Amino acid sequence: MSHMYFLGEAALANGFRLAGFRVYPDATEEQLEDLLHSLQENRETAFVILDHTLYGSELEILAELRGEGGRILISQVPPLHDPTAMHSPVDKRIEQLLGGGMA
Repeated sequence: MSHMYFLGEAALANGFRLAGFRVYPDATEEQLEDLLHSLQENRETAFVILDHTLYGSELEILAELRGEGGRILISQVPPLHDPTAMHSPVDKRIEQLLGGGMA
């Protein structure tokens, strides 16, 4: 069974909770690291969405899982106060698939 998780700004947490995510409002890097290790050790499949701050953290487990692909998919959401500031690594891949610039 796969699970969906959101770790990040409390202001965004309720929306993710309503969408069926397990949420960690205002999560710390330690909470993120604990969750990722648990998912990895238990060989769970999961979709994990992080706010921009946690996504940019330099946790070894986070870098490892992002590079691995597969069972644990990690994505991010833009900052609530500046939604146009985020550019996901997926943006470039989508642009290559669809051709042309992204709006």
